[in-house]
Amino acid sequence: MPSGLPPKWKVSFLLIQAEPASRVGLIQALGAMSNKIATERKVLRCIYDMYLPQYPYQPDKGPVGQVMIPIDVEAVANRLGMSKYLLFGYLTSYLDHKWRHKTGENSYVHLFAVAAGDMRHVVNFPYLAAILASHDQEHSKFAWSLGVSLVALALSVGAIIAQLVSA
Repeated sequence: MPSGLPPKWKVSFLLIQAEPASRVGLIQALGAMSNKIATERKVLRCIYDMYLPQYPYQPDKGPVGQVMIPIDVEAVANRLGMSKYLLFGYLTSYLDHKWRHKTGENSYVHLFAVAAGDMRHVVNFPYLAAILASHDQEHSKFAWSLGVSLVALALSVGAIIAQLVSA
């Protein structure tokens, strides 16, 4: 495939290259289009819903086992319909960086960590739940304000129509 093509052209080029009788080639070409990125709220909600039944993960291991829960990045990515590599990068490079905060000289609270003790790919579950609650609250505010705006618009249109009919 020629380098330097825009993403849409790359997918088109892959579709053209795929042999019509080759299901594998077509699936590979269409696989390039399935790498959508879920919103922050959707990612957090998916992880929360998948791992809530397992919380606390290992309470006998002390605070790390009570707070950090290992996640299967590939399973979460499959549920969201996105690439596991994109999800891993999204968790490590964006979400963890955005929500990480310093608590001391050399200590941080992480949302996501590649390793904690003997566990790999872990999330700070109580912190995730708090962030998700904040997102849900903002979403609820937006939904209510949008609903009130639509009702006001409908009443305004109804008043205009009533004025036109009675005139």
